[in-house]
Amino acid sequence: MNENEVVFTKIDKLIGAVESFKFEPVFSSEKSRRQHNQVSPLLNDNEILKIFSHLIAYSQNANSEIVEQVLKSGKFDEAFENFEIEKVIKLNPCDIADNHWNLIKGIRQQGKLFHIVTLARKIKTIGSISKILNETNIPKQIKSKEDIDKFWQGFEKLLTTLKTNKIPFFQSTTSLLHFLLDIGYDCVKPDLVVMKVAKKLNIIELETGDKNFRKAVRFIQEYSLDRNIRPSIVDFYFLIDEGQMGARKFVRKEFYENAKLNKLTA
Repeated sequence: MNENEVVFTKIDKLIGAVESFKFEPVFSSEKSRRQHNQVSPLLNDNEILKIFSHLIAYSQNANSEIVEQVLKSGKFDEAFENFEIEKVIKLNPCDIADNHWNLIKGIRQQGKLFHIVTLARKIKTIGSISKILNETNIPKQIKSKEDIDKFWQGFEKLLTTLKTNKIPFFQSTTSLLHFLLDIGYDCVKPDLVVMKVAKKLNIIELETGDKNFRKAVRFIQEYSLDRNIRPSIVDFYFLIDEGQMGARKFVRKEFYENAKLNKLTA
């Protein structure tokens, strides 16, 4: 058994342990959502602005459950004119704060309002993010080892373009992978939780650093290809395993009680 297969087997066991404590029907519902989340060929710049803005709302250690409630209320979208770029570029972030902050303060920082308006203006200046995204030729699904190589080549091209145009919030590996994951590409977001699990499984030696972020994501892509499972679902199991706040509801509480007991008796 080679080194990769050893870690693959560890991931299999992690998935099996989570499956033993899944809380239905929410577990299967979320797993199905991730399984069927496909890149839309009709994705336009207004929709991209909305997705970018929702991800910004979740950023900077905002409580994911509270942000989810804010977004579900529709008040966040309302504050930004439902993300019609031509309207958003004319907004004043101070006016948004004065008129809407009490209803959207769950996003935690008012500075995000400024970043979203700036983002809309940048997209307008560039011309079309959706066109740039299509031109990267990132595979919409990974079906071969060659597709993994093409993913990272396209990713680097896209990241360079966003950096050159100083697109706020999305000039880093982690944030851009989060965006691609959200719209249905086969990757994961290498956040603190995912990186903790990756280190625990010996996929990486350190939890920080761009090189390690990419190594962890690529390894998960390779595992997913070998086991015929989407990376977004592996991400789902990793988030549950490490007890991410928004993921704990998908398993029975005994899962974490058993994990705590195993640590004490190890």
